[in-house]
Amino acid sequence: MQNVIANIMNQLNEVFVEMDQRVLEESKKWALERCEAMYNFLDSAEAKAMSSSEKYLKAFEVAGGKTWYNKFYGNDESTILAFIEKNCKAIANKRNNSIAKKLEKAEVTEVIESQIVHTNDGFNGFFMINTNKGSKKVTIETVYAGGYNIQCLHLRVLVKVK
Repeated sequence: MQNVIANIMNQLNEVFVEMDQRVLEESKKWALERCEAMYNFLDSAEAKAMSSSEKYLKAFEVAGGKTWYNKFYGNDESTILAFIEKNCKAIANKRNNSIAKKLEKAEVTEVIESQIVHTNDGFNGFFMINTNKGSKKVTIETVYAGGYNIQCLHLRVLVKVK
């Protein structure tokens, strides 16, 4: 069973490498843009005319939230980029572990058929598997998600075993 899960994960990891690299690069770009926008706002006449609480609420919004403000403020570019890289890797590991746990829970014994199809915003994976409880279909759907100033680009991954 573990070898079957490892084989599926190896197939997925080959596809995820390209996507994870894109997410990492876009996340770094997003963070640096938000950081620059935050500092530009803090130096602006608009910010200087605001009360302290109004200024920081607006700065939190510009940075993408209070957590991002705290990460950006007072840190240099290399520290911010290292933080982004560490978190992107942690998110990818969490995603991979989640997929592996779902496959383990399904008690996969054999992969009958597999297909991975690239789409405009990710990929879809289809696996016909044998389990201790009969044949099942595993679908893995990914899309890029994120917004301009709300959150950075990330992969949204849905795994279903039926």
